[in-house]
Amino acid sequence: MQYKVSIVIIARNEENAIAVCIKAAQNAADEIGGAEIFLADSASTDKTAEIAKSMGVCVLPLLTDWVLSASAGRFVGSHFAEGDFILFIDADTLVYKGFLPRAIAHLEANPKIAGVNGYLHDTDENGNVLNNIEKKFADVTNIDWLRGPCCFYRATALKAVGSFNPYLTSEEEAELGLRLYKNGWQLQILPFPMAHHTRCANEKNVTSIFVNYKRQFLARRLGGLTKSVGYAFKGGYGLIFCWTRLKTTILFSIWILIMLCGLMLPDFLFPKSIFTLSLLLGIAMVLVKKRSVFETFAFFVLKTLSILNLIVGIGQISFKSPNDYPLSKITPMKNP
Repeated sequence: MQYKVSIVIIARNEENAIAVCIKAAQNAADEIGGAEIFLADSASTDKTAEIAKSMGVCVLPLLTDWVLSASAGRFVGSHFAEGDFILFIDADTLVYKGFLPRAIAHLEANPKIAGVNGYLHDTDENGNVLNNIEKKFADVTNIDWLRGPCCFYRATALKAVGSFNPYLTSEEEAELGLRLYKNGWQLQILPFPMAHHTRCANEKNVTSIFVNYKRQFLARRLGGLTKSVGYAFKGGYGLIFCWTRLKTTILFSIWILIMLCGLMLPDFLFPKSIFTLSLLLGIAMVLVKKRSVFETFAFFVLKTLSILNLIVGIGQISFKSPNDYPLSKITPMKNP
């Protein structure tokens, strides 16, 4: 049976969350007459794939020695999906009923729109509500990229630009968004709820920041941000990518360089009064913006780690073609 919508869930070792995620997707699909549902499984070593198959989901197994990432999972899923539209969901995200009918109607009425988000309700791993992750708009609004935990794309738009880049492990949504815009497509956010993101990283909490970077380190993904920058420059939209996604990191880096000059240069070249003024001004600007000492401290930690992440990635820059990703070696698995 040919469905209008394909749903691609991405996961790795999510046996405790995958059933709830799939059930929410199935409930949402029932409102539109059903959907084909895939699980792009990044070499899970637990029961994630078995649970998915037991619920009627088609599993697309990625192998251990491949590049494994959210972007790779979406890339694989998009190539097996046969629907006119593709809903990508992370395993820690629960799509709401009511979103798909309205999103489909919007894309069908606006053929130049490549994809849409609705509002994500974000909570951290402890269930704390995170209210300031994304902006809320009263009307349909153009945006530069779609948030990854749950995003809805037109299949023809993805096919036209090559879908997600499977070799990216960071900022893949922004890189795809700029690629779509470069090819004449638009992305929008719709003013109604879309999904509940249950394990959102809290960038205003130092502990959450370090936990996130620990995960990146264990998954060998540190430096991935630099690779995304490289692909963006290769695609001809590097400056836009850097300014839209790395603006605060760039400004923070400039401030750090000024501070280092103040510490290293003699007083007649860089007076200590200017150094002190620059130091206090930088801290004050962040404090005024964040309005919290703890959030200000978290900002400095986050940006310092972001700079280190960029530096680590310099030696990792390479430009593999997505066409080289071993799609032909994937054998879909589904219970009879």
